[in-house]
Amino acid sequence: MRNVAPSELAFRLCLFGSILEAWETMMTMRISTKMIVGYILLIVLPFMLFAVFVYYQLYEKMFDQYQLANQQNIELSVGSLESSLGKIESLQSIYQNNAALIDYIRGDFMEDRDLIYSYLKDISPAISFASLGEPAISSLTIFPKTKQRPLWVPGFQSYEEIHGILSEREISSLKPAMGLWKHTIGEDGLSLAYYHKIYSETYTGDLGIIQMKVKPELFENLLENLRAVHPGNNLVLLGENKEIMPTAFQTGLTDSQIMNIVSAVKVKSNSPFQTDNNHLLVNSVDIKRLGITVVEVNNRNKVFNFLRIKQLWVIGGGSLLLLLSAMYYLIVSSLTKRIILLSRHMRKVGQDSLGHPYSGHAGTDEIGFLISNYNAMIIRMDELVNRVQKVELLKKEADFKMLQAQIQPHFLYNTLETMRMLARSNKDYIVADMALSLGNLLRYSLTKGNDTTLREELEHVKAYIAIHQIRIPDLDFQLEIDDSIMMLRCPRFILQPLVENGMIHGLSPKRGSKRISIRINQEEGYATILVADNGVGISSEKLMALRQFLAGTAGEEAIEIRGMGIGLNNVSERMKAYFGQESEMHIDSTIEVGTACSLIILLKEEPHA
Repeated sequence: MRNVAPSELAFRLCLFGSILEAWETMMTMRISTKMIVGYILLIVLPFMLFAVFVYYQLYEKMFDQYQLANQQNIELSVGSLESSLGKIESLQSIYQNNAALIDYIRGDFMEDRDLIYSYLKDISPAISFASLGEPAISSLTIFPKTKQRPLWVPGFQSYEEIHGILSEREISSLKPAMGLWKHTIGEDGLSLAYYHKIYSETYTGDLGIIQMKVKPELFENLLENLRAVHPGNNLVLLGENKEIMPTAFQTGLTDSQIMNIVSAVKVKSNSPFQTDNNHLLVNSVDIKRLGITVVEVNNRNKVFNFLRIKQLWVIGGGSLLLLLSAMYYLIVSSLTKRIILLSRHMRKVGQDSLGHPYSGHAGTDEIGFLISNYNAMIIRMDELVNRVQKVELLKKEADFKMLQAQIQPHFLYNTLETMRMLARSNKDYIVADMALSLGNLLRYSLTKGNDTTLREELEHVKAYIAIHQIRIPDLDFQLEIDDSIMMLRCPRFILQPLVENGMIHGLSPKRGSKRISIRINQEEGYATILVADNGVGISSEKLMALRQFLAGTAGEEAIEIRGMGIGLNNVSERMKAYFGQESEMHIDSTIEVGTACSLIILLKEEPHA
């Protein structure tokens, strides 16, 4: 183990003590100071150090990586072009293996109709497939050696014309497994064409030459893609013997620069290098199929300008970071100051000081909302503490009054039951039934609780209608219910007001037979309660005003018969408060036909408690 010098040991102890002291100091700082120090130490400082380190590490390797990446980019673009050229070459096998085309070129067909049939069925679709299978092909032409009939159909030309396109050396270079790419420069740019011989089935002799012309856009796209990656670059095309081919992208170079580049490419082909006193960055790639070399030249000064702009951006970014840090400090201070003051006030709050809320500036943000609610809370707590005894006294008084109120209903029930028994003993069954129904009505009305089941509510309505049937013998009551929802919890008195409205406003003015019908069913998650009568109905003006009143878009003065509107509105509001706003009431009416009132209730997964 290495011995530590006393001076080094003392330095380590001093450093450790300084760190410990700084940590203890930070722990005693205010919350705003802690947030600022933590922000600088954990975010700003590491970010700046890392950014500077990475920047200088990348700067040293910038040019080498730039040229290597550029070389890979050019090779990928050229590789994509080579792939397209390979697809075009592969189309030759389709025509070599087309037996009908081989027979057609040899002139094996004896009759014109056989020749035409074979051309239309097998040959013409194969020729059309070239441009469909590879959109870059502009045309396909076959030059057969035979001088028989196939020359008068589209896609065929005389074999003598191929000598005006290819030299004898080029024709002889065509082998069964090797074609020939030929390029020409015209007004539209660099045009390409692929040539390949067509042989007999046994490859014992060639029958002709197939030509596939390629659109100039295929090669122009390569140059445009390279120009798009590095705007302002210069592109030079060299032929098979490294002769210069004219392009539209070499205007920024002098003749001497181009000659120096060509000389260097002959030695360093497919490798990046620098020339013209390292002012020009050169990358080149050979397109072997075409015998063309693509050379891209970039000005190094433009790269330096790019780096200078990056440096300015770094300085500007650092300045902006400092400005934002200062703004962050101001914002944090405005937040933490109110939190600190509020925490001090909360420490002082006790049972005897609940009536003294926080009096500092609250603000309108989330902290202000917290302070406002805190003040409201302690004021409310003070009110509850001061009034709890009053509430207890009032509760006892209310319980006493409720006990007194229960004496009178029981006396009334007993009286009605005595009347019912006396009527039955005198065989006056109508009076007995009326007393029974009235007792049920009073018992239901005076029962405690805000809600009940739909079955109990319906029983109450039955008792109500039974009394009216004694008074109106021709009143017909029809009932249709779905037993599966009769135990649904609902507010009390939602059916009786609807029936009462029908009796008073619909059936009372009507002469002749009278009918009240109630239908209860459920469908698609909703329960529907329909109360209908065959009364005099409601006029369209009153019906519209009634609907507006129920929707809350019109006042009570819009309803001529206020009793009906207020009663229905009371049912509608209680139903929405109990079942939710999705539930609603519908009213439909026709003069001299009747009125129907529907309650649409949204059923929940679990019954309402």
